[in-house]
Amino acid sequence: MNDTTCNNNDMCLSVMEGIPADMSLGDTCVLCCCRECDRCGITIDIDEENQIAEGPGYIDVCDGCLADTDVRYNS
Repeated sequence: MNDTTCNNNDMCLSVMEGIPADMSLGDTCVLCCCRECDRCGITIDIDEENQIAEGPGYIDVCDGCLADTDVRYNS
């Protein structure tokens, strides 16, 4: 790990936000593990992510965009 990345691929979001990286999950900070909602684009915490079946895979949606008609993805 170096000063600008936590996962060695992209700029660490914690560094970009100017906050200490929470490395409790391993070599990637918690903030970089978060996803964007595929419907509205907000950042979803990893414990609030809803994986919805779409085609052969899934999309990630936030609680606000989760519809009653959505079917949860089972891997």
